[in-house]
Amino acid sequence: MRADAVRTTLTFETIDWSRYIDRDLLLALLALIGIGVVMLGSASLWVAERDYDDAYHYLYRQIAFVGLGGLLALGMYQIRLNFWQSMGVRLLPFVLLLLLLVLLPGIGKEVNGSRRWLSLGIISIQVSEVVKLIMILYMAGYLVRHGKNLATSPSYQPLMIPLLVLGLMGGLLILEPDFGSTVIVITVGLAMLFLGGVAWKRLALLLAGALVVMVPLAMVGYRGARLEAFLDPWGHELGKGYQTVHALMAIGDGGWFGNGLGAGVQKLFYLPEAHNDFIFAVLAEEFGFIGMVIVLALFGWLVYRAFVIGFRADKQGQHFGAYVAYGIGFWIGFQVILHVGVNLAVLPPKGLTLPLISYGGSSLLMTLVAMALLMRVHRDTQISLFGTSHAGQRRKAKTMVKSKKRGRAHVS
Repeated sequence: MRADAVRTTLTFETIDWSRYIDRDLLLALLALIGIGVVMLGSASLWVAERDYDDAYHYLYRQIAFVGLGGLLALGMYQIRLNFWQSMGVRLLPFVLLLLLLVLLPGIGKEVNGSRRWLSLGIISIQVSEVVKLIMILYMAGYLVRHGKNLATSPSYQPLMIPLLVLGLMGGLLILEPDFGSTVIVITVGLAMLFLGGVAWKRLALLLAGALVVMVPLAMVGYRGARLEAFLDPWGHELGKGYQTVHALMAIGDGGWFGNGLGAGVQKLFYLPEAHNDFIFAVLAEEFGFIGMVIVLALFGWLVYRAFVIGFRADKQGQHFGAYVAYGIGFWIGFQVILHVGVNLAVLPPKGLTLPLISYGGSSLLMTLVAMALLMRVHRDTQISLFGTSHAGQRRKAKTMVKSKKRGRAHVS
């Protein structure tokens, strides 16, 4: 009885099990995953029945990706941030290889005129999702190594390398083409440079230069047609503005409280990509304005926790982890804004998923891996703050229990 009491005391009083997990981040993450599974099931039933003769095809795959993503996240959580920091520029050849392979006929998988996927047998990996995370890791390492020069140098020389890298990655993404991911990668990169100490005036000039290059590209080909439809969707409601018009109809039909789960009409072959690019419109139709606010609040809280984790890491001198956390926060925040903006017709249409909710294995896997990185940043910050690791506390507790047992054995 006494040994059990000692063990209980050491387990629940000596070890703070919650210290190394950001519970607020975890709760927001689990809530969004749950909402995502429910909404994906509702939005994909009809198209899955039509395309695969199985109404639950997309739902089963999404659940499988959640499970696989959970395993990858657990593995990522075990890897020390020092490892990713030590990789440095060695991450770039891997990214370049992926971006080049996906453009090669016979290797890159083409869907709807875009080469964005590498086929790995039963699954396909969307390269741009991998690029987003690796670029954050690379930029975080560069800012740690050259942060002082970026903040104090009067010349633009320290900026040239990260800008060239961002430009090269953006150019290869444009060739796929994947304009939405290009915007995300460049915007997140510039935001991280600002946090790294680069003056906002310089970044404003760089952003203006990027716009000078990207705006003409946005006017060419199918992107120009999308922009024209964005400016006057109702004038092209049977053609280029079809998606935008039906997204607005879905959102407007939802009202304050929605029509109820499964009662949406626009997903029934009216709204293309309802389970992917326009899943927010389906959510609005079925759960109304209140449902939209709840989901946006959860995303807002998740992004807020990312910045809190980054701020705390920065205070403890964990600068690489801080930049990683900030980068992930920018990534998720910008992507949510772009996805919702497209669904609300306040931004031109572009193919971007709603993280954790839209169908897409690559997006879901990389987002869960990013969340694991956030948790790892939080864990390393806590270890730095309290001076010992969770595993070390557990070993210490076990040692104390064994010592107590040996002491009683000698006494008897």
